[in-house]
Parts: sequence; structure tokens; C-alpha cells
Amino acid sequence: MTPRRPAIRSARPGDLARLGPVYEQAGFGGRLAKVAGFAMARLDGEVVVAEAGGEVAGVAAGALFAGTGWVGGVAVVPAHRRVGLGGALTEAIVEFLEGRGVATVLLHATALGRPVYERLGFVPETPYRTLSGPTLARGPREAPVRPGQAGDLEAVAALDRAATGEDRRRLLTALWPAGGLVATAGGRPVGFHLPSPWRPGGATIAADPGAGLALLDAVRAAPGDEVAISVPTANSAAVDALETAGFSEVYRTIRMYRGPYVPWDPAALFGAHNLFWG
Repeated sequence: MTPRRPAIRSARPGDLARLGPVYEQAGFGGRLAKVAGFAMARLDGEVVVAEAGGEVAGVAAGALFAGTGWVGGVAVVPAHRRVGLGGALTEAIVEFLEGRGVATVLLHATALGRPVYERLGFVPETPYRTLSGPTLARGPREAPVRPGQAGDLEAVAALDRAATGEDRRRLLTALWPAGGLVATAGGRPVGFHLPSPWRPGGATIAADPGAGLALLDAVRAAPGDEVAISVPTANSAAVDALETAGFSEVYRTIRMYRGPYVPWDPAALFGAHNLFWG
């Protein structure tokens, strides 16, 4: 007998505290619950849950930017898989985003999830590799890297938009300059690193490879033994530098989109903030 699919609804405030164990059961870290909560609270997003017998059986979240939106944090506990729940949760977030005027919806898919998203009209685009490797005992190379300042926000937003093709000012404003870094050339910012509050690493964007590699070195010059960095395979400078430094692949995803193609520059992206909103 095919199990009945749980009902899907918008998350209530009390549900957010229950998401950590759901992500743990689904094979993700429990910290993903905080990422989903941030998207809902600070990025005008949404969280939907699947409820069965009073328990949360699945979750998905969405982040809203100007004209684009992201689906992320899709998870289903093992006991409720193979009934189409992941696709239904994704569809609920897509409907939310498109209902808010989003033209293009983006996401990162694993090999397992890709067929589900293709059935919902998503088109595969650029693969990403998440590479893990050793931290660095010395400072960055070549291009000067300094701590970010509040006055850098306009330049950082322009660099981010040129690289991503998206207006992520809401995200940048929320997190900058708490620990941010800027690479400069001729006194002007040519790259930046926006740390993630939820894991080591974060977004690293640069207009030229020298600045990008200097920022990666600065990111690696951090406490701890290892750091994980997610980078588009199209950025060969970043991939080659990380592999030369002893990094190895821990998993792979593919960026997918639904709607008009968003012009962006993967060669300028030296590290994704996360695999929720790129």
C-alpha cells in the first residue's frame, strides 16, 4: 500500500525550532534550520513544512531577491520518502516566489534531486564542486586584502551584482561588514569575501583571478584544520588553486533555473555563500 503523502503548509513560528532534527534525519547538518530561518526573516522568504501525525516530515525554504528567488533546504525524513514529497515541497516554494513577482527561480540540485526538479521545469546549468581542504598558516598572496568597512557596501554590492546577475543587496546589508574582507587594486575594491554565520567559508567574489585567489588564501587563514568551499567548475583558476593546495571534492551539485536565464559570471565566483542561495 502506498503511504499517504503528508499535508504541506506554511511554517508557523513554533515549527522553526523543530527543523534541526528534520535536517539531521535527512542527512544534512542541523544548522541548515538557521539558514532557512534567516531566509524567512531577513530575505522576505518562506518556509513550508510537511506534517504527518503532528510531526514534521519534510521542509523546504525560499529566499527572495529583486526579480530572482532561490529554493533551498529541501529535506524529507527517510520514513516519508518516495511519495513525491520533495517535489511537492519545492513546488510550494516556487509558487510562493512566483506569486511575489519572481521571474527566475534558482536552486542547487544533487544528482538524486535533479530529475525531480527537471519535472518542475528547471533547466540544468553549471556544476559546482564543494572542496574541502587544509587551512593556511600564512597570509594572502599578491593583491592587498583588508577588513571590510561599512563604506565598502556600495562597491561590494556592485561587484556582487556583476558576478551573480542578481540584486542581493538585502543579504549584503544584513551581513556586511561583520567579518567581511575586501581585496583592493589601486585603492579600490576589486573583490570581497562575505563570511557565513553558519559555517566556515562564505561568498567570495572577485573581478580578477589575482584578487580572488588572494581572498581564498585569506579565507583559509582561519582557525581550525579544514575549510569547505563551493565553487563553480567553470572557475578553473579557483578549482586548480584549491586542488593544488590539497583540497578534494566532498560532493557535487548543479545550478538549475526556471524562467529566463540570468546572465552571470561563474569565473568571478570563487566561493558560494552556501548551496541555498548561491
